[in-house]
Amino acid sequence: MRILIGSPIHQKPETLILFLQALERLDAPDVLPDYLFVDDNDNPISSQWLVDFANRLPGRVLPLLKGLQQVENRSDELTHYWPPALVWKVAGFKNRLIDYALQHHYDALFLVDSDLVLHSRTLCRLVETEKDIVSEIFWTRWQPNGTLLPQVWLSDEYNLFQREEGEVLSAEEQAHRELHFIHQLHVPGLYEVGGLGACTLIRRRALEAGVHFGKIKNVSFWGEDRHFCIRAAAYGFPLFVDTYYPAMHLYREADRIKAEQLLSTLNYFTSSASTDHPYYLNHAEHPDTPDYSLSYNRSTPSSAPKFSEPPVIPDHLRESAVFAKYTADSFAVPQAFSGPRQSELHTPAASKPKLTLSMTVYNEADCKLADVLRSHREYIDEAVIIDDGSHDGSGELCRELLKGIPLRLVRNETASFTNEVELRKQQWRETVASSPEWILNMDADEMFESRFAQGVHSLLAGTKADTICFRLYDMWSSTHYRDDDYWQAHRYYRPFLIRYKEEFSYKWKEQALHCGRFPDNVLDLPSEISNYRIQHWGWYTPAIRAAKFERYQLLDPNARYGWKEQYESILDANPRLTLWVDQDNKIVGDEPASEQEDIEHEIITEVAKVASVEAVTDPEPEIKDEIKDVFYGKGKGAELGMKCKLCGSSDTGVFHRYERFTLMGCGSCGLVFRNDVDRIQPEELIAEIYNVNWVAMRDSAAASTYGDHALFGLMLLEMFSPGKGRLLEIGSGTGEFIHAALQSGWNAVGIEPSIDSRAYAKDKYDVDLIPGYWNGEIEEDAQTQEINEAQNNEEDTDLSLSHQYEAVACWHVLEHIADPIAFLTDLREQLQPDGTLYMTVPNKNSFTNEAYGAYSPLFTEEDHLYHYSEHTLTLLLAKSGLRPIAMFTRQLSSGLDDLLQAHPLYGELDLTERMGLLAKLQGEKRGHELCCVAKAI
Repeated sequence: MRILIGSPIHQKPETLILFLQALERLDAPDVLPDYLFVDDNDNPISSQWLVDFANRLPGRVLPLLKGLQQVENRSDELTHYWPPALVWKVAGFKNRLIDYALQHHYDALFLVDSDLVLHSRTLCRLVETEKDIVSEIFWTRWQPNGTLLPQVWLSDEYNLFQREEGEVLSAEEQAHRELHFIHQLHVPGLYEVGGLGACTLIRRRALEAGVHFGKIKNVSFWGEDRHFCIRAAAYGFPLFVDTYYPAMHLYREADRIKAEQLLSTLNYFTSSASTDHPYYLNHAEHPDTPDYSLSYNRSTPSSAPKFSEPPVIPDHLRESAVFAKYTADSFAVPQAFSGPRQSELHTPAASKPKLTLSMTVYNEADCKLADVLRSHREYIDEAVIIDDGSHDGSGELCRELLKGIPLRLVRNETASFTNEVELRKQQWRETVASSPEWILNMDADEMFESRFAQGVHSLLAGTKADTICFRLYDMWSSTHYRDDDYWQAHRYYRPFLIRYKEEFSYKWKEQALHCGRFPDNVLDLPSEISNYRIQHWGWYTPAIRAAKFERYQLLDPNARYGWKEQYESILDANPRLTLWVDQDNKIVGDEPASEQEDIEHEIITEVAKVASVEAVTDPEPEIKDEIKDVFYGKGKGAELGMKCKLCGSSDTGVFHRYERFTLMGCGSCGLVFRNDVDRIQPEELIAEIYNVNWVAMRDSAAASTYGDHALFGLMLLEMFSPGKGRLLEIGSGTGEFIHAALQSGWNAVGIEPSIDSRAYAKDKYDVDLIPGYWNGEIEEDAQTQEINEAQNNEEDTDLSLSHQYEAVACWHVLEHIADPIAFLTDLREQLQPDGTLYMTVPNKNSFTNEAYGAYSPLFTEEDHLYHYSEHTLTLLLAKSGLRPIAMFTRQLSSGLDDLLQAHPLYGELDLTERMGLLAKLQGEKRGHELCCVAKAI
């Protein structure tokens, strides 16, 4: 398949070099592609880069087409400027590229903008789709304070929501659908869209049909891509976007700096970083031009860096990780971003963010209000409640159940629910008057699943977003939610939680009904979605449904503000219901159910056995308290006298009780830890677990252990430690990492308490490991002392710990340490002044834990004393005098089938979908293990 890669180019040299490097890395699906550029540069250095690129690829880069090369101020750090004359000038360039592709019989034209950095698999992937017109996705923050948005859309000029012909959407529903579309694009796949551009493969069939970028005279849409898309649709060509390999969009200088830093890491481990790479040779030939090459050592840009031989790890895995890191960081960049500031990506908030509950109530005392308030009081710091004319004591119930929590209770003598927007504005004013930091806006019949109580403060402390959206499930009984064509709220994400921004201009949807709980424009702020779910109990009995049906008939008889068919479906006799799957108590099942006619007269009890644990659901709160043993309730930790081992908070409680031990959880920082950690003897656990059987298991998987873990650890050292000096590993296991380090030139020494593991390391790799445990110094257990005294078989090794180390590594050790602060403090003292600490731990926020819940193998391992997340590990490092310089997660493909089978949201995936999921987990820091590189503060 002959492909022409074309691009009109008016670009800064430092951005253009990244674009050209990416083109040169592109994998070819069949025949190597040809290149055709329109040189519209006003900077002679950029033009020279194009000439040099052509010289390096003789016969593949066609003679440059020339633009007008006018000096034009097209962009600054705020935005890019595209007056109409410039738009149609670029359209003309693209049409010239189309003409060339047709005249020279190319099978496809790949049009790509010169401020993009492509993944090497991009072109192959687009060809594999077999679509006539398909783009690869990229994300852009079009305004410095705006949300990251895709370059594709669904309809009109830039609609990001699906709307059927004649369908009228409320502003809130429109926002929900927009968020759903954006969320869908984060999942690797191929999706049909209504508009696209900037990174598009167009096959010959479409080119011959006449698609082009010329202006359609009776269409006023801005931008040549929109006119191209309308023309393509008119010719019958559907448009598609692929989301497997998102490109980097260098829209601003800050984007370029971030991409350059990440790509320099990639180049360091590939041939492009060597001194004979064309970019370095080119600079030698043109010494008077600035060095825009990707030099790893930016302090000496005029000379090629000296690199040691990189470890043998597949390039495509490194590249995917780099691109996933770019995407993940893009969604976490602060609004006032002026360059890479890694500290902002890893440093948690200095204190727990204040969370304010905002609510209106009207005659809710006999409904779910009591349960709702009991659930909220576990994590809120204050509450603002409007009692809108209740005459059943709802206000007094709020005061009673929130006793001890600051409460601003405002009473309206006359109900104002007939004009909802005025009620919502009043609620907003009263809430803002309390000087909130985060506002949780919940109705009196809405409550989160119980695991939210444990995770909400970690969620708030770790996010850069200002609006957080959740899914709402319409409960139609005490055990089932409604799921049919009319009731699909749980398929969309809605804003329930926002960070109050005093400087932001909030605007309301001015309509009497369905105006939205928040101002209409909160989704203009940086937003994210969360997997915590909300139960809406506003429909769960026939009596409630009948009353609401009558209310809507009174307030909106012509369905002006709602959906007529949905109103009529409220009283359906046999709706489609689905069992609520309680992820906390592991009630499983997803079977449709029919509603029983006498549901309001009976209490439904369901029993489900999962992993030999019996869980009973019942609407009565005293029953609920008995079964909520998976995640804790407030105050239980205080009753047990247990404070958090990391932050000192008394807001702890039982996470889960297992047969031989109990895990506690902290509601303040999110740490999970064993309740007997002060009394436990880790040495006894290690001796019991890491025995000859464990060594035999390691031996059976020696190849994967070496390749997946030892070489990965070595790669981290090569990336972050400047030279190969002294290396200390704590907990060397069966010796793979120490062997790899010695082979690569490190002066490495390892400590390992297990006699069987040390013997294996000596026999398999001829590696001598120091016997004992690390506790600021080496401590031998009694068994080791006896064997050493009797056999004297480990005294002759010339191993010493009398030096400071350039690097200290402890792979999956920290979770076994009873006093982690003392342990890390000791290790910090073993480092040279500029030394680096490397470690991995199981990730508490992992996909594994999502899939298995409390019965995840990470939780059930008896010797795992602590369970760390990115937030808690960063806090632990700070208390130990350390700071992270890199923190990310890893998820290996091995074992993924079991996770997919166990996870409630996934089914069978093909190979491409599996790999895409792995990249997504990497980007969202949901991998199995949490990896950290740290230095002393």
